[in-house]
Amino acid sequence: MELYDGPIIDTHHHLWRRKDVEWLNPPLTPKMFGDYFGLCRDYPVEEWKHDVIPHKVVKTVHVTANWAGTKATRALDETRWLASVQAEHGYPHGIAVQADFTDPDVEAQLEAQRKFRGVCGVRHQLYWDSRPLMQYAPRPDLCNTPVFRQNFALLEKLDLHFELQVFASQAQYAVELVRDFPRVRFILLHAGMLTDRSPHMIAQWREALERLAAHPNVHVKISGLAMFSHGWTKPQLRQVIRDTIQSFGVERTVFGTNFPLEKLHASYADLIGAYKEILAEYPPAAQRAIFHDNGAAFYRLGA
Repeated sequence: MELYDGPIIDTHHHLWRRKDVEWLNPPLTPKMFGDYFGLCRDYPVEEWKHDVIPHKVVKTVHVTANWAGTKATRALDETRWLASVQAEHGYPHGIAVQADFTDPDVEAQLEAQRKFRGVCGVRHQLYWDSRPLMQYAPRPDLCNTPVFRQNFALLEKLDLHFELQVFASQAQYAVELVRDFPRVRFILLHAGMLTDRSPHMIAQWREALERLAAHPNVHVKISGLAMFSHGWTKPQLRQVIRDTIQSFGVERTVFGTNFPLEKLHASYADLIGAYKEILAEYPPAAQRAIFHDNGAAFYRLGA
């Protein structure tokens, strides 16, 4: 069993200045990922590089930290700041921006976002569960409303991909969106967000993975795997990673971490070490594909 020792692309991380992100400032409110006091500080690129460079992380993708809050213009401010960080430090290499597809001005916003180097995709968080703590979207089928669909068509026009974040219970709506936009590339975040490990939930989650994996325009990101368990064990990670690969195949599975949220529970060294041990069960070419090549191809980051 040979541990991977090649280059890595982390396709899901965040950077922030606390003052810019509403949810990191008082009053702190309950979140589905638990106690997040340890996140309520700046997480600058210097700390990020200190965390990742020793582990041969050669390129990264920044996914929006949701600066916008209630002000759509703040999403552009986040990208502008990231561009300045990128120019000075070389990180991040790709940027998935925040957008609201129910906003009538979203086309102009995306046109402005696309002018920045590295902007490649969009996240509009769609997750909704019957428990209020796990509701970001106002309704479970928001992605199938007329205004959302009309604006979502902009992704094909602008050649941007979509970071799909839904729960297993929303699979039917997500599948309809994926099916109706076959020329839009999707990546399912956090391995489909397994919210608990009851037999019922695991079965529902596996079914959701299978339904989404049936569409070739969907990839999956094995990131954020400690979000709902508020910590992790190696057997827990192994089950999620292997089940995800079984559904999507090595060729459509992409590595990411969700740092610094995962830093609540582990160092980057501990987390990457666990991933490497689990993926060592696969051939060396498969390990390289998941850790590096698939991310480079999906996010168009080059070799």
